[in-house]
Amino acid sequence: MTQDALSRSLSGQRNFSAGELAVLAKILRVSLQWLITGDPGADSYDSDRPPYVRGRLDRVAETVAFPAGAYREVGLSTQSIPVVSPDLTPAEAAAEVASRLAAGSARPFVHDLPAAIEDAYGIGVFVAAEGPAFDARAMVAGEVTYVVVRSTGAWYQANLVLARELGELVGGRQPEIGRRGRQRDRWSWDFAYALLLPAATVRSIDWNRQTPRDLAEFLWESGVSAKALTQRLDALGIQRGPALVHADEGTLQLLVWHNPDCLSHLRARAYRSPRIPFDLFSAHLKGMREGHVDGTSLAWMLDTPVSEL
Repeated sequence: MTQDALSRSLSGQRNFSAGELAVLAKILRVSLQWLITGDPGADSYDSDRPPYVRGRLDRVAETVAFPAGAYREVGLSTQSIPVVSPDLTPAEAAAEVASRLAAGSARPFVHDLPAAIEDAYGIGVFVAAEGPAFDARAMVAGEVTYVVVRSTGAWYQANLVLARELGELVGGRQPEIGRRGRQRDRWSWDFAYALLLPAATVRSIDWNRQTPRDLAEFLWESGVSAKALTQRLDALGIQRGPALVHADEGTLQLLVWHNPDCLSHLRARAYRSPRIPFDLFSAHLKGMREGHVDGTSLAWMLDTPVSEL
């Protein structure tokens, strides 16, 4: 940063960019969540996965905290997701959420799960193209709630982990930035399976009579992998059937074999490229035009050089 930019940021005349906050957190050896939210409890780490490894900030924590700084930079906030009653089972909670997701669109919500979640709950869903290896993380930082999903061509796998992180939010189980235990809460996983593969739907099918083409169509419409379907059938005590033998070839091979054009479908490209919520994108563009932001946060979110913005 230039001395003038730092001076104006410290005096409140200019907002720190999310990238600047990430670097400051590393230099000062404090949590990015504390810099973003001001929560004094956010800088004490006692989880079994410390935020610092050999003097460096946990890269996953930095990546998933970055959007919170991007929201703060342009003065935006999001809605908060209401937490379901603790008495509800994962299946009951999933049924409630499915109704809400389906209410805002004429097409099945699984056809574009990130957009369905944003429309139904008013939170952000990001797809990060670069960074450390992780699948998805839900975050609540002050007045901002969002989910970051790792970029992948396997949309059927991304749907499941995105649904799991939605379960973390509706179940009130999401961790603070930089905290993530080694053992996952089974509730969120059960919620994800129930949301994408409702028991009533799965039980209504005679899997012994399904052809490989029937299986491919079911996977495509459900937006899940053959592995996820197999695990769901096993959990419900349902016999897999002969068609799932073809699942050994892999979900993508099975889908392409029956529908060569599936890879060009919008649904198949949902998690391939960087994705940011439209309101945040628009606010950063406006901020760049008015000189309030320098474009570094937007460049990071779009995975493109600042010079090309």
